[in-house]
Amino acid sequence: MTLKSLSSPSEHLSRLKVDEHLEPINLLSLEKHVEAMNTSKPMDTTKAKHISPIEPIDTSNDQVKLSRGRQLFNWVQHLRETFGTSILVLIIVVYIVQGFASFTALGINYFFKENLNLQPTQSQMLQMVMKMPWRIKPVYGILSDSLPLFGYHRKSYMMLCSILGTIAALTLAVPDLVTTPSVAVLVLMAQSLSMAVIDVVIDARVVEISRLDPNNGANDLQSVSWIAMSLGGMIGAFLSGPATKSLGVRGVFGASALGPLTTLLFSIFMEESKSTLSKSQFVSSATTQLRQLKTAICTPVVWMCALWVFISHAISPAYSQIAFYFSTDVLHFTPEFLGIVSAIGFIFLMGGTMLYNLFFANVSFRRIFLVAQLSLALVSLADVVLVTRTNLELGIPDKAFVLGDHVVADVIGRLKTMPIMVLCAKLCPRGIEGTLFALLMSISNVSNSVSEFWGAMLCDWMGIAKDEYDMLGTAIVVRSALKLVPIFFLFLIPTSDPQDIIDKLDLRTPSEDDNDEKIGTIRQDHKVDTCSPSEMKVLKVTATAVL
Repeated sequence: MTLKSLSSPSEHLSRLKVDEHLEPINLLSLEKHVEAMNTSKPMDTTKAKHISPIEPIDTSNDQVKLSRGRQLFNWVQHLRETFGTSILVLIIVVYIVQGFASFTALGINYFFKENLNLQPTQSQMLQMVMKMPWRIKPVYGILSDSLPLFGYHRKSYMMLCSILGTIAALTLAVPDLVTTPSVAVLVLMAQSLSMAVIDVVIDARVVEISRLDPNNGANDLQSVSWIAMSLGGMIGAFLSGPATKSLGVRGVFGASALGPLTTLLFSIFMEESKSTLSKSQFVSSATTQLRQLKTAICTPVVWMCALWVFISHAISPAYSQIAFYFSTDVLHFTPEFLGIVSAIGFIFLMGGTMLYNLFFANVSFRRIFLVAQLSLALVSLADVVLVTRTNLELGIPDKAFVLGDHVVADVIGRLKTMPIMVLCAKLCPRGIEGTLFALLMSISNVSNSVSEFWGAMLCDWMGIAKDEYDMLGTAIVVRSALKLVPIFFLFLIPTSDPQDIIDKLDLRTPSEDDNDEKIGTIRQDHKVDTCSPSEMKVLKVTATAVL
């Protein structure tokens, strides 16, 4: 998801010679001023009776006294007045469905292990290939921005991909239809493509409407998005275990079709004006964005930070499927317990986010990455205790050890993920925030794929397979040691705020200087009001008071 919107309408006030800072109007003070004028100079009562009384706006002291519940209610009411109830419902539903993908994650693992009888390294390699559509998200962004389908930039893409996701889920649900690894990967890739395109499209829609509130729109909508996605993830993870055991993997795939069907239903009623772009404008728009991306990514501060993000993930091998096979074959964990572990992980991911915002938001990037890499190496090394069964000698049950280790690892992992997202957001110049941020996130995703790939290759070379885990402890030690390597590349991260450098970057060509509203991921024919509905009410009342 993108974190920033494009330039707000307020940035164009300089054309009206109003470039000085404007303080918000306090209607209470304005009312007192009008009353003072009334007492100093008589007013015609026939005109005065037509002036409606003005309700004073709550001051900051009144806001402090409000309860948490009341503040939350006011915030929700502000969102409804600013953006509209229908678009908020659409955003919440789509992100809940996106998070609900955790419902099938456990079923896919069991499908590869038990239905297709794959080795852990084979399962890990195929799941890496299955997720490839997530690695090229900027392509979908440029395509949907520049090429409307059936006259729409967002609505049509969401509807078509929802249908694709539904077909893929129902295909996997049919007994004895998908029985080979190659066919399974193709169908799962189609499902991943469906989710990835919808994710890009809804992100773009969030960026567009956030311009209705230039000051807080992006932050408010990102908060709504993350809350909805986390909620969907927790619900899906909690249900995944019981559903996998009672319905089987085929039943889980069939039930998962409700997700894209829900997205399809809500996207049908999505409000969007028809596009006016021609085919020639499509080529011009796509070419402009690609040229701007090239300029931005070639900037030293951008490519150096992107390189560190890639190294920090790709350098250490990942053993996700090996760990799953070990949990079911050796530790004999049930689907219900694995689902609970995943759900608790979502909860503590939110806890890690809060911890970062409270204590580490103002810490320099180099320092927080140094602490995170050292902590991740130590937590990774703790898995040796579980693999060698030393935890039982210490009197620690397997489930208790896994829960504790999983919670700590998720919190520390979040302390690394959050500053990476903040860093990537700061690296995005004005005008191509959405596309460049998607590209940086894709680089991070590709590095995870590299980690999964060479983790599977390493385990295969060491002879780690189903029911053969003697060398797994050694592999974990190698992984922990390599997690320290990114520390030696921290010189790639700037010591100062990278946004200070990015703000000076000008991506416009001479022919675009007078037409900068058309630059970026916001499509060229999209128009929004210069103020929100709630602001319009205040302006109307203020105008009445001045008169």
